[in-house]
Order: sequence, then structure tokens, then C-alpha cells
Amino acid sequence: MAEITIKKTGEKIVVFKIQNNSGAYVEVINSGATLVSAVAPDKSGQLENVILNYKNVEDYLTDSFYLGSTVGRFANRIAKAQFKINEQTYYLDKNDGNNSNHGGFNGFNSRLFDYEIRDNKVIFSYESADGEGGFPGKLLFSVAYSFSDNNELDIEYKAVSDKASMFNPTNHAYFDLSAGKVNPLECELKVFADSYLESNDEFLPTGKILPLANTPFDFSSGRKISELMPLKNEIIKGYNTFFIGKETKPGLSRLLASLKDNYSGRILEVYSDMPGIQFYTGDYLSAPFAPFGGLCLEAQFYPDAPNQSHFPSCLLSPNQEVTYCIKYKFLT
Repeated sequence: MAEITIKKTGEKIVVFKIQNNSGAYVEVINSGATLVSAVAPDKSGQLENVILNYKNVEDYLTDSFYLGSTVGRFANRIAKAQFKINEQTYYLDKNDGNNSNHGGFNGFNSRLFDYEIRDNKVIFSYESADGEGGFPGKLLFSVAYSFSDNNELDIEYKAVSDKASMFNPTNHAYFDLSAGKVNPLECELKVFADSYLESNDEFLPTGKILPLANTPFDFSSGRKISELMPLKNEIIKGYNTFFIGKETKPGLSRLLASLKDNYSGRILEVYSDMPGIQFYTGDYLSAPFAPFGGLCLEAQFYPDAPNQSHFPSCLLSPNQEVTYCIKYKFLT
């Protein structure tokens, strides 16, 4: 554990390193409850960091890419920055054109979390005030990180609100499994899904659920990303697409996606008990990074779920505690 005081703001960023018996490790910080490194072996056993990060930790205070951060209260977009609960309309921050994205102007990614170490876990906690970002209810939120000897990074989210509210967390790490040696678009992606959400030019779901088969989104059998990308006809070159996980028993974590880098031999598997995964190719990354420099695989609920009654609900009842998990497993 290292503590860094940022001179300009006086804020204290605390860096935690969780290392396993093989020497592989992850690092997390209390600013945005952010994952700042994931150091995993390649096929020859060489340890390298496989997510994008800043060289100077203070840069996380001004980050605009959600780099490795915890996202909330609501990951992804909410149309027109509003939703209804029991006929009452709640108006959110419009931080993405006319819409709300990733919790608004002051989402979890921008907050300094409290922290504790318990049972080999680093646990970050934050109290989100009633009305913060427009969301109803005082929300008590925590995110716990642990890293096993099998190179499994487990992230557990817990939340309880004193009023009915919406809740949809995720992690926004950008993966580069070759550690900068090969374009991430040369990775092979496999999604454990049969369908995806059609989206419009604002990256909002139209409400249509479409089959993957024989489309530029058909990663169901594993395909190189760069091979399918040119077949798309969308506003962006890459992907910003929500894939619907195959059904399983509620509360059970299942495999949503795997990413394979043939150069390093590294494989990333993503598991979650949330209903799907957003795949984003980092089109809008800019200096000090480059577009397509990292790939996001964000397990979460459906985008705009509060306004689409046929999507799985992410409504929190008053005083109902919920727990969701994401597992990133690193293999060779």
C-alpha cells in the first residue's frame, strides 16, 4: 500500500497491490475505485501489464476515458437523461449530448472512495447522496477486489438505497493482452451469446434484439476483430455493442466472453451474474493513448434499461441490498 498526495488538490490517492503466489498482481486505487494495472504471464511466463494506464497516478483525477474505473450509478446510456419510477420522472445529468452516460458528470469514476483491507480483499466504499446526478435515494455502495493464485480477478459490487432507484455498475478497463506489441484488434473475440442490441447513432438501444448469426457482430464462434469490423455500417469504425448473455439460473456467474491474443498466448475470460456485456473497441481514445489501443469488455445490465420495459430490470427497491460480480480470468 502506497499513499500519494496530489499537491494541487491535497487529495490522497492510495495505491494497493494484490499479488498472488506466482508473482502476478493487480493494483487498484481509491480514486474511482479504479483498476490501474493487471500484471499477468504470457505463454513463456513473462509478466506484463495488460490494461491501459497512466504513468502518473494524479492523471486519474482528470481522466475522461473512465480508464479502469468503477462506473455508476448507471453504466452506459440512459435516453434523454431521464426515467420514471412509480410515475415520478427523475432528470439526470446530460453529459452525453441529450443523454446521460456512466452516471453523469460526477459518477463513481470521479469520486474518492473510503477503503479497508479484509480477508485478502481491498474494499472501497462510497455514500452517494440522494439526488446525486439526478438519481433518487441515498445509496451505500461498495466494490471489493481480490486476486487469486489462479490469476482470477474478482470484483464484487454491493449496493443498498433508502429509496427506489436504478443501479447498474461495471468496470471500464481497456485490455491490451499483448502489452503494446500487437494491435488489440488482431485479438480473437468469442462472445457466449446468440443476440445483441441494435443501437442508433447515439449508441442507445432501439429496443430491437437481433440475432448474431451471419452479421458483422457474430463473434459466437470466435473471430478476429479486425476481420469483422470492415463489414459493419455504423457511425463508428469499431464496436460499441451490447451482447446478451445466454440464459442461466439467476444469481449464477457465467462466461460472457473470451479474448485471445495469439502473439502473447494470453487469454482473458469474463464471467458475471449480470445479463450481458458491452464490447467497446476504444474508438474515442486519444492522447496519451491511441484509438483502438485497448478493448473494453464491460459486464452490466442492458443500456437504457429504465426506459425499455422488455429489458431486464435494474430497479432497486427501498432497502434492498444487491450484489453483482465480475470475474476477469487470465490464462495462457
